[in-house]
Amino acid sequence: MARRNQHSREELQGLAIQAVRELVVEKGLEKLSVRKVADRIGYTAGMLYHVFANLDDLILHANAATLDQLLGDMDSAADSSPARALHQMASAYLALAREQTALWQMVFMHRMQNAAPVPDWYQQKTAALFDRVERQMAGLATDHDPAQIHLAARTLWSGVHGIAVLAAQDKLVVAGDVDEQAMLESLLEHYLNSWAGE
Repeated sequence: MARRNQHSREELQGLAIQAVRELVVEKGLEKLSVRKVADRIGYTAGMLYHVFANLDDLILHANAATLDQLLGDMDSAADSSPARALHQMASAYLALAREQTALWQMVFMHRMQNAAPVPDWYQQKTAALFDRVERQMAGLATDHDPAQIHLAARTLWSGVHGIAVLAAQDKLVVAGDVDEQAMLESLLEHYLNSWAGE
C-alpha cells in the first residue's frame, strides 16, 4: 500500500469510500468505524479526519457512490417510453437491493449521529432519484399538476421500495411462491394505468 504522501486528497477519499463499501459488505454497517477503514487502507484514523468530518460524512460519501450507480442505471432507461422507463428504473432498484443488499441497506439504515442534519449535497443526491421518477410520470400523464406528480412519484416508489425491502430480507416467503419481479410488474402496471387514466 502506498503511503500518505503518495496519495492525493481525492485518491485517499476514493480509497476510504471503497474500504467502507468492502467492510460493510463483509461485516455489516453496525461494525464499521473510522479506525477499521483507516486500517484497511494503511492510514491512521487521524489522517482520515483530514478528509472526512466524521464517520457520518464517510458513510454518506459511500452511500453517494451507491446512489450514483443507481442513478446511472435509471438514466440508461430514460430514452424509453415513460411507462417502459419506469418499469426499467424499478427493476434496477430491485436488482440493486437483491445483488448488493448490504450497500443498498446502508443507504436507508444509516442515521446521522446526535440527530445531525443531513447535508444539502446529499439531500440533492437523493432528490435526484425522485426527480427522474417525476419526469417519467409527467410524460405519462401531461394533465397532472406538479403537486400531483410529486405525490404520485413518492407513492409509487414507496411501493417499489417495499417490495425491494421484502426481497432483500427474504421475507417474501410469507406471500407464498410469488416472484418479486412479478409483484413489481403488477404494482407498476396497475398504478401507472390508473395514473394515465387507462
